[in-house]
Amino acid sequence: MLADDHHFGEMAPNAVIYPDPRTVYAELLLAEGRHAEAAALLSAVGDWLDGRAWRNPAWCPWQLRLATALAPTAPDEAIHHAQDAVKRARDFGAASTVGQALHTLAEVTGGPAALDLYAEAIDHLEQSPAAYELARAQVGHGAALSRNGQLQEAADRLYQGLEGAVHCRADGLAARAREELSTAGLRPLPLRYVQADTLTAREHRTAELAAEGRPVTVIATEMHLTEQGVRQLLSSVYRKIGTDAAGLARALEAPPRMRP
Repeated sequence: MLADDHHFGEMAPNAVIYPDPRTVYAELLLAEGRHAEAAALLSAVGDWLDGRAWRNPAWCPWQLRLATALAPTAPDEAIHHAQDAVKRARDFGAASTVGQALHTLAEVTGGPAALDLYAEAIDHLEQSPAAYELARAQVGHGAALSRNGQLQEAADRLYQGLEGAVHCRADGLAARAREELSTAGLRPLPLRYVQADTLTAREHRTAELAAEGRPVTVIATEMHLTEQGVRQLLSSVYRKIGTDAAGLARALEAPPRMRP
């Protein structure tokens, strides 16, 4: 492994480097199933960062990775770290950061109790440009719904996650979505996601109304949509133009990129 050969995981520079090298190395360890090594490294990363009062969860999500590493052998400790990560993320306030933390908490919690956590994670991620993280949460939620016997709801989430994964060219995630659909006895529908970064006229108008501060219920009435339909349009807008609700008005000031 290239990272092993170059002792990548031993780097602990005093300068701020993004992403944190040791956390990246721990992710590689997790990908190889080396959970104990990853947990030890991530614990050291957390101690080092907390000792310097560097607690920005968007810069270094070590707690989320540590929770994942601990889940197979120390589930209670994993949940504790994930819960603390959610608290830090809420304090930080970014929708993508909160959504990712809730997603990890859902994963390490498991069972029926995770369903609401997945749904809340998706609600936050839909308000951010984090397309890959949204797709991951949708696939995870769909799989959890399927295991809980809620097949129609599972199908909707898995189809959404599959489309997002294909759009991000995340082949492994797309394969997992297809596998979950097959396990549930479902066939993937033709993909509906348009792989373009230009806004449709409907997306642009919805974004303008949201930027003006109109609530979802008002936008839904004006656009003749359901509230969920409005949320889905806005989620697509955030992903395409690379912003969240807070930055929407400024992003729309740029020259419009629309298609019919």
